[in-house]
Amino acid sequence: MAQLTTIARPYAKAVFAYATETKSEAGWSVFFAKAHALVLDNDLSELLKHQGVEATTKVHILRDLMSDVAVDGSDEFLETLGHYGRLLALPEIASEYEQFLAQGQKALEVTIKSAYPLSDAEVKLLESKLQSKYADKTVRIQTSVDASLIGGFEIRSSDTVIDASVKGRLGKIAESLAI
Repeated sequence: MAQLTTIARPYAKAVFAYATETKSEAGWSVFFAKAHALVLDNDLSELLKHQGVEATTKVHILRDLMSDVAVDGSDEFLETLGHYGRLLALPEIASEYEQFLAQGQKALEVTIKSAYPLSDAEVKLLESKLQSKYADKTVRIQTSVDASLIGGFEIRSSDTVIDASVKGRLGKIAESLAI
């Protein structure tokens, strides 16, 4: 995984710089979202791995499948990836691009894990609290359910963890009793 990230980062950085210059960040996000999904498809992935299929054919297939989300420069980008045998790195390039985009937009990616699904009202409340705390950033929230938390929730961002779960509290009690 680390090697794939090392390969993907320069491509993502170059596309991000180009997208910022041409004000096409959103278009590239859509492009990468579809590319990510397509390359993860087992049949297409096998085709992209197949040594008997020429790189130009692989690029043409991807270009045809992605024609509805093409942006200025995307054809050349796919050709470059095909030429260097990097088409399978598209999902990681997409992930790296989104990270550059979030940093550029001063976005804060937040994951909220809860023991039970949160209602829309609860998510909006947590979002407003986080937005007031991080006023200089755009807060993007993803939610997930983790029954092992027993109750409550856990909020994680790149540099912060807020653990308001029963599991976390029990862990703190157990830690204090182990002294």
